[in-house]
Amino acid sequence: MSNFKKRFIISLLAFPLIYILLYLKVLFNLLIVIIFLFCLYEWVKIFKKKNIIFFLGLLILFIFLISLIRIYNYEDFNLKFLWLILLTWLTDIGGYIFGKLFGGPKLIKISPNKTWAGAVGSIILSQFAILIFLLDHNYQFNIYIIFLQLFFSIIGKIGDILMFYIKRKNKKKDTSNLIPGHGGFLDRVDGLIWIIIFGNILI
Repeated sequence: MSNFKKRFIISLLAFPLIYILLYLKVLFNLLIVIIFLFCLYEWVKIFKKKNIIFFLGLLILFIFLISLIRIYNYEDFNLKFLWLILLTWLTDIGGYIFGKLFGGPKLIKISPNKTWAGAVGSIILSQFAILIFLLDHNYQFNIYIIFLQLFFSIIGKIGDILMFYIKRKNKKKDTSNLIPGHGGFLDRVDGLIWIIIFGNILI
């Protein structure tokens, strides 16, 4: 089975699980802490030498944890939290599919697999995340959401590139191999980290 099929299947299974866990506050908060601890473990393992980037990363991870818990617990059924998760997933999938289909010029030298086609695909597909609000019959469309989706998609892509750069500098392909077809937890949440942090500020 190809890595893409593994990534797609795991993503399809994960999203409905997250939806169900939105109703189970205690369990999901525990899951958030467990994922954070895995991310912390992977971050420590990446660095042989603990430099300023290492300690800055630790600070960012703790801000991510606080932001994630705050956003998740903001409402009993937080559709905005689900929206951010879906937006992150669509950004990732859009970049992968468009990059594979169209290839083309490289987006940045430090990440040879990232293309402009993938970046555009990330932005295009992420715009469909707004459809999650159809679950709320009282939701009123606001153009501000479209701009937020654009911003979050770009921020998520930058987070992805930053993590790739850090792994490359430390001679790592993945942060770990804990998730089949995905690498480690940090490989999956590298974009989500920044989307959640800025989401906590802007929504």
